[in-house]
Amino acid sequence: MNAKYHIRTTATVLGAAFCLAVTMAACAAPGGDTAASPEGPTPPAPQPTAASSAPTGRPGQVEAAVLADRVGEYLRQTYPDQYAGISIDGAKLIVYRVPSTTLDGALRTKFPTAPVELRDAAHSARRLEALAQRITDDIDYWTRKGVPITTVAARFDGSAVEIGTTDLQKATAELPERYGPAPLEFTEASPALPLPNATPS
Repeated sequence: MNAKYHIRTTATVLGAAFCLAVTMAACAAPGGDTAASPEGPTPPAPQPTAASSAPTGRPGQVEAAVLADRVGEYLRQTYPDQYAGISIDGAKLIVYRVPSTTLDGALRTKFPTAPVELRDAAHSARRLEALAQRITDDIDYWTRKGVPITTVAARFDGSAVEIGTTDLQKATAELPERYGPAPLEFTEASPALPLPNATPS
């Protein structure tokens, strides 16, 4: 069975500090990850929200990862209201998008030889990322309310914003009251453990 990889947007929260990063889960192409850190001390390294490793060496995987990066950037720039994300299955790209014949035609014209499978998505990456950022901005608010949030991630398939918390019952009850009928999915997730302090020289 071919391993599957995903390109997703993740906001990982550690206490009041967070790191918003675009990651390719399980397949990191060289130079493919970018991250923005808040000002101030660097937070402890977060545990990944999905398993990640270098390509395993199967033929075509590195090329597929590079192509996925190009396709994702093109669709994000030209069809931000439709594009949701990409997963990689072997050498095949699976593109998730809000149904759009215009996007489909443009993608095939721009990348005529790319092995692409199109799948429907409920929401665009832009919409889910905006919601994820709103929730991330409210971390202090939820901490004061006694609802610890450990991770916030826009799902690559456009289905929802996934929220990790150590209090699943309370988060499930209270977050929809603040964000309304937003596409939220909750998972139980412990905070990342801090790295041990470096030994003084």
